[in-house]
Parts: sequence; structure tokens; C-alpha cells
Amino acid sequence: MTVVLVHGDLVGASYTIREEVARSETGIVYEAKDMLLDRLVAIKLATDPSLGSMMFEARRCAAVRDDCAASIYGMGTHQGAEYIVGERVTGTILSKVLEDQLSPEVYLIKLRRLTAAVAHTHEAGIAIGDISGSTVLVGADERLVVGRLSLSQVPALGRHGRILAPEVIRGEAELMNPAAAAKVDLYALGCVAIELASGAPPFDHDDAQAEVHGHAQEPPPRLADLRGDLPGDLSDLVEWLLAKHPSQRPPSAAEVLSQLDAIRDRAGGHSRTLRVLIVDDDTARARWLWSLARRAHSAAHVEIASEGTDAAHKLNRDHPDLVFIDGALRGVMNALELIMYIRGLDTESSAQLVAIGAASDRDRTLFANVNVPFIEADESLANAILARVRTTAQAPPRRRRARVTISG
Repeated sequence: MTVVLVHGDLVGASYTIREEVARSETGIVYEAKDMLLDRLVAIKLATDPSLGSMMFEARRCAAVRDDCAASIYGMGTHQGAEYIVGERVTGTILSKVLEDQLSPEVYLIKLRRLTAAVAHTHEAGIAIGDISGSTVLVGADERLVVGRLSLSQVPALGRHGRILAPEVIRGEAELMNPAAAAKVDLYALGCVAIELASGAPPFDHDDAQAEVHGHAQEPPPRLADLRGDLPGDLSDLVEWLLAKHPSQRPPSAAEVLSQLDAIRDRAGGHSRTLRVLIVDDDTARARWLWSLARRAHSAAHVEIASEGTDAAHKLNRDHPDLVFIDGALRGVMNALELIMYIRGLDTESSAQLVAIGAASDRDRTLFANVNVPFIEADESLANAILARVRTTAQAPPRRRRARVTISG
């Protein structure tokens, strides 16, 4: 028999029921008054004992070291039904807040807070599942509480009642696998980034099937097309989050948080300059590497050269700290010739050189002979570029050669 509480009922000798707040599959949530500590609390009372103990739900909230989760105060039983006592969270559902367009500054603050919440949740070994304007509560001091960690005070699923990551729609995701579930959250984070910018999530449609089809098959909207006042490299980060295949998304929420901080720091202009040059005749890859290097660290000032002579000009002009060179570069100056040219510029303050892309075994041997590391252009490339830029940024600044102007 289901236990139902009404106004004035006493639970656990300390809590007086005020009103029902919400219902979920696992229980009914009530607002109650803690008479001992004189504060409002939430009490979630189990309605179906066959679902097992609510201990797991309580521990899940308690494990997350972030205010995106409701605090847990205790557990007990009432008339044979288990209950959890937790923090009473109040506020406005995020989608309502987004009815007015966010300024770039507020946008970045909210996206960073939500990304930090996802990162901290993943650190606790927990995935969220559905993150959207319908499942996030904006509370006092702009606190964000996610539905799955709210004791059902906030909906855990959006209006269509399902997770919309492409791999989930296709039946490819094993959500009991923490790594797979984390990738689902990254996709949802990309969707929220679009919703924060435009007021509506990608592929938003009253017809659930049309929305599902969009997530599974159609290219997502680009943040840069929706909001030209937001940083361009932020658009690239969101595009990475919204990749249809999990393996093509960022490695972790912590990585996304690090890149967001670099974007925000750059906007504030608080970093020393780390000069990076990308030499690549593949225009699309060069543009991707440019954005990736910028997102790796706020200090990174990145330029592109499409061939060796252009690279030589920028090397003489800017004296970069780090140079990524397409291993298959051809033209007037191939990759190896460019490397030897750079080595001859200034032996005391030469740039760090890294060859990337595809190269023959012979070329790789030649790069190894001149002490230049080679990074294969596969799924590990992005992480390798990020790591190389950050390592270089953390090193002491190298002594730069004084510029010489010749006139005659």
C-alpha cells in the first residue's frame, strides 16, 4: 500500500509536512519544516518498494562535490516506507530564464558553471543523462541544480522523456558503462550550449520523432551562426561536443572546462603570449588546429601558414615558441627543409618543432634523426596538440632574439 502524506503530518519526529512538490517513478517529494533546525527541507517518500532502496539515490547526490546536487541530511522509514531528507531547492527552470537573450559575459558564466557541474559529477563516477533547459534549475546566486541530483525536485528528463544523444537513439550506447554515459553527457552539454545562445535546443520540434531524427542524422546548428557576438573558438568547441559519434567528442568534461577557461581568460586579456605557428596546406585541418591550439591555453596566439615560404616569413617576423608542421608538406620547401631552415635561424632560442599528419616511414625516420617528434593524424591528434600547447605554455618563457630591421 502506498503511503501518502498530507499537510501537518509528522515524519521522523522532527519534520512537519507542508505540501506536495513533485512525483516521480521512485517516490513523492514533499516540502516539510525541520522543527529542530527551523528550516525547510525536501522529503522524498518511496512509493514502490519493488524498486529497491533509495539509498543509491541518496548516496549519488551526496557523492557529488558541487552545488549542482541537492544536499542530503538523512534517511529513515515512515509507516514502513523509506524516505530521504534533503535540501529544499527552489528557483526557475533554465528554459524560462532563456526567454531573454543572455549577454556574452553571462552566457560564458552559465556555460562554465554547468560544465564544472558535469565535470565534478563525472569525477564522482556518476553520469547525469539528460542536461537541458528543462532539467536544470537556476536558483539563488545563479546556482544550477541538475534534475538527476535534485531528489526529483527538478525533472530528470526533458519534455519528450528520453535521452537524445545520437548513440542512444541508434541503440549503440551502453549507459551502464561510465565512459559511454560520460560521452552522452558531453553531447547534452553541447545541446545546452546551443540552447543558452538561442533560447531553444538544437532540432527543437513539437513532434518527438522529428526531433529524434534531427539528433540522429542532421548536422547541428553552429554557434557562430546563431550568435556572432560569442568567441569563434567557442563555436568550434561546441561543434566538437555535438559530434554524432562519441569517439569524436572531447575526451572529458574536465577538458571542456579547461578550454572554456582559456576562452574566458583570453576574452579578459590576462595572459602572456605563447606564439604558435601551424604550417599545413590542408585548409580545413589548419583551421581546426588553429582553433584547438587557441582553446588549449589562453596564452596561445596562433597563426597559420599554408606553405614553406609563408612559414619562413612568419618565423622571421614572430619567432614562435611552438611550430606544428604537416609531415607531408610539399612545395618550394617541404617539411624536412622547413625544419632545417628553422633550426638554422637561431640555435639559442629555437622554437619547439612537431611534425603532424601522414608521412612515409622514410620521412618519420628523417624526423627522428633531426629530433622532431611526429604525431599521427588519428583520434589521438587533438589530445596530443592540447598537451603540447599546455606543456609549452607552462615552461619558462624563452629568450627571444631581438628583431633586426635592414634598410638601405
